[in-house]
Amino acid sequence: MQKIKYLTANYIKNVVGSALFEDVAQKDITTDLLVNKNSITSAKIIINEDGVIGGLDFAEEAFKQIDKKTKFKKKFQEGSFVKKNSLIAEIKGLTSSILKSERTAINFLSLISGIATQTKSYVDQVKDYKTKICCTRKTIPLVRIIEKYGVLLGGGVNNRFNLQDEIFIKDNHISALQNIFDLVQNALRLNKTGKVITVEVDNIQQLELIKTLNFNRLLLDNMKPEEIKKALAMIGNKFETEASGNINEKNIIDYAKTGVQRISIGKLTHSPKSLDISLNF
Repeated sequence: MQKIKYLTANYIKNVVGSALFEDVAQKDITTDLLVNKNSITSAKIIINEDGVIGGLDFAEEAFKQIDKKTKFKKKFQEGSFVKKNSLIAEIKGLTSSILKSERTAINFLSLISGIATQTKSYVDQVKDYKTKICCTRKTIPLVRIIEKYGVLLGGGVNNRFNLQDEIFIKDNHISALQNIFDLVQNALRLNKTGKVITVEVDNIQQLELIKTLNFNRLLLDNMKPEEIKKALAMIGNKFETEASGNINEKNIIDYAKTGVQRISIGKLTHSPKSLDISLNF
């Protein structure tokens, strides 16, 4: 599995801390008013639908930040595919501490597991073809690390993480500067650090203009499978290839059959579906 250099123990600590702060978890007036401060409780985290589990370290951190004495026992490894109604973690500690941190913990688990599960669904669909499922930079602001991590857990791969990762010549670069050949040629000339250069085209005519240049990856955007087949026939194995744009559960096989090496799906991160997970006393 790919690694995310930004996903560190310190990051998990900080992002969980911010989520608890958002929830004002330390000042849960209902719990403080009604729950005996010495009460001890055991609780279980249950998955309510089949899925890939992700975010266990985030969940544990949520409980530990409220009360470091809370015990959190994982029942599955991160990235495991788990059946509906399975017990995925056990918690024991002060009742008040568990109540204050449960929603934050489950939110992280549900989001990361949901992305991982949806990614696995796409990965499974194309398993008979030589294509990888990628995410994009179409992410919810401030949670990109979390979302891209979920994609990796589901068997997908991360496209560029941010704007400094690679040189990516998009449609709007081309629209603004007009000459796609000169644009790519200048990128090749000025690329002193050896960054990967990806060029996006949305028609065969654009590809004709740049197919002789030696960049790294060709992104075929909003092109029908028949057009992609034609593009691949033009370039052979010269570039790594990727298809994007309106690819979904209904048409992904048609795109995989073209022989394109990567398929990027913005839906994985821009509108993720959370997995149904609950904490029960």
